[in-house]
Amino acid sequence: MDENEYLNSVGEGPADSSAEELSAEPETVYANVGEWVTDWLLPSYSRPLEDVTRFRWDPQWWRYPEVVMRLEPLWISWEKMRLEGGPSMVVFYRDYLDPMMRVILDPLGPFHTYKPNKTKSDGPREVMPEPLPHTDMPPGLMELL
Repeated sequence: MDENEYLNSVGEGPADSSAEELSAEPETVYANVGEWVTDWLLPSYSRPLEDVTRFRWDPQWWRYPEVVMRLEPLWISWEKMRLEGGPSMVVFYRDYLDPMMRVILDPLGPFHTYKPNKTKSDGPREVMPEPLPHTDMPPGLMELL
């Protein structure tokens, strides 16, 4: 009998823990993606924004569904990978953060309609990106895919 089996048989060890404790997700550092972006990402990630042909960022990033749908899983990945530390954080930067931020900050990316020299950073947004066009799929097509 190994140590874990012994501890379980006498009521000490993992079997003694409640199911809630075993299945509980670790607490996140940030309550939501907005806090993570404001408190961690923006202070940590810097690019020269003067040249809008290279990088573009709108301070009202939360107005853009594509940006939110990209940053939210990025935040969740950061929360999980920070617990693993070291090599996991290298993977986070290499495989998650850097590629995603290249898409977000691309001048032809989600902020392509934002004109930093013509739009007040805290003012309304007159022009927002249009969704990509689509046509309805023929009936039954999804069943064939």
